[in-house]
Amino acid sequence: MKSLKHVIFLLSFISVSFSQYYSVELENTGVSQLTIFQNSITSLEVGDEIGIFDENAISNSGDCSSQTAELLVGSGTWEGEQVEIVSVGSIDNCAFGGFQLPGFQDGGALKLKVYRPSTGTEYAATAAYSAGTGTFGDLFMAVSELELESLEPVCEDDNDATAGFGGCAGAVAALGCDFVFGGSPISDLCPETCEQCEEEEPVCEDDNDATAGFGGCA
Repeated sequence: MKSLKHVIFLLSFISVSFSQYYSVELENTGVSQLTIFQNSITSLEVGDEIGIFDENAISNSGDCSSQTAELLVGSGTWEGEQVEIVSVGSIDNCAFGGFQLPGFQDGGALKLKVYRPSTGTEYAATAAYSAGTGTFGDLFMAVSELELESLEPVCEDDNDATAGFGGCAGAVAALGCDFVFGGSPISDLCPETCEQCEEEEPVCEDDNDATAGFGGCA
């Protein structure tokens, strides 16, 4: 019975590990950064994944090519209470005849993202810090709140950019959708008016509530 429980636990662990949206693929370098996400955060729901990125992380490994890129350096899952996430830092021993290992670099700002499995939505997260400055290299950081903004593109007219024409309707009427205005095609500024937005497929299902007097559609 005991061995069966161990097998079930192992399978559950493997299943959870492979289902993570943010999965850090960096080896432990011995250099780390602690970020605490406090239980005062109200914008997260249980199951949300938090990803910590460095936009200027060292991305090469085992040489001295000094390549940089945006890398996921730390991740964790919100369970409704405080969570501590440890990010992986880079190593640069090239000045001493060694090599570089990938990870964050001191001095850069943390870039935070949140993935919500319940809706399949990814958000950019702006943090309020109760400790630290939000910079890699701080002794430690504590986040007291997160403001989330969806990373999914919104298809809507930019009437502010076309205010000189009275908005998108006037701009399209005067210039057409293919005209380049301010460095951007009118169709990019006014996707709704130019009918560039993809319409959501209507849900085809019976409305049994509206026909409840007959016992439903059947």
